[in-house]
Amino acid sequence: MCKTMQIDSLTLGIFQSNTYFLTEAGETLIIDPGDRGQKILDFIRENELNPVGIVCTHAHLDHIISAPLIMKEYAIPCFLHKKEREVLKYLKTMCEQFHMPYHGEPKPVTWLDGKKPLKAGHFNLPYRHTPGHTPGGIILVTDSGVFTGDTIFYRSVGRTDFPGGDHEALMTSIRDHIFTLPGETILYPGHGPATSVNHEKQHNPFTTKL
Repeated sequence: MCKTMQIDSLTLGIFQSNTYFLTEAGETLIIDPGDRGQKILDFIRENELNPVGIVCTHAHLDHIISAPLIMKEYAIPCFLHKKEREVLKYLKTMCEQFHMPYHGEPKPVTWLDGKKPLKAGHFNLPYRHTPGHTPGGIILVTDSGVFTGDTIFYRSVGRTDFPGGDHEALMTSIRDHIFTLPGETILYPGHGPATSVNHEKQHNPFTTKL
């Protein structure tokens, strides 16, 4: 990977989730396809992108709900950590709870186990297992920035009051897998604006004890 990677994003739906598009060498990786699947498909077509894979940082509906629609259109793989299997089972229930359309589960899922980098098209990206918000949350590491899902946000952190959440595990994930990155590393969260490792170390009120 090189630092010429193009990063585009859409902020969508009632949860204002960030869906990211990583484009390099004529191929695009989609990260966290949330609500408003048609808008995602329209963006792909309007920008003449060539999707080669979907990465879901975790299986909450606002990060995965549109994956089946995109997979149906483009027949590309969907990557998810294996410890999200239980969370994924509740996708339909979550959609019903928030009165959102249920498009089914993404199938097939390529289950990540932490042993090998994520490979899709020419992309060969490392990721880190960051449990806490959910048991199988991951962050995706690129030379252009790190995609943190709901592990950390601009001056905030992910909730841990959902089933499978663990506050202590979340703090450990941030300390060991995010705050060990170079300070200038850009963080692209699942909600809200981009930030940096240094900024969060200095200004995040939830991580002052790390």
